Amino acid sequence: MDFSYLNSISDGDMDFVKQFISTFESNTANIIANLKEAIDAGNTDGLQKLAHQLKPSLQMLEMETLQTTVDIQDDPDATTMEHILSIEKECKEAVVAMKNEYGV
Repeated sequence: MDFSYLNSISDGDMDFVKQFISTFESNTANIIANLKEAIDAGNTDGLQKLAHQLKPSLQMLEMETLQTTVDIQDDPDATTMEHILSIEKECKEAVVAMKNEYGV
């Protein structure tokens, strides 16, 4: 995880950082919940679209599960719940790390 991009776009504006963290937390939680529903329903088209929506957030923080998200988008049939849970775990860890880093 890397906060360089967040640091560069926030330019020290803590209100912006707080809003970014809040938005990241709610958006990733919603997308992950929808990914879980899509995999349970066997909705591969939904998996692809949701993974595509999630990618930019993971790219901004250079998260390790970015590749897992790309894999889901490229081959949704090979997606497992474990893949989604690993993304969820890292997103939750990212929120905690950002809150600690910026004292939020």
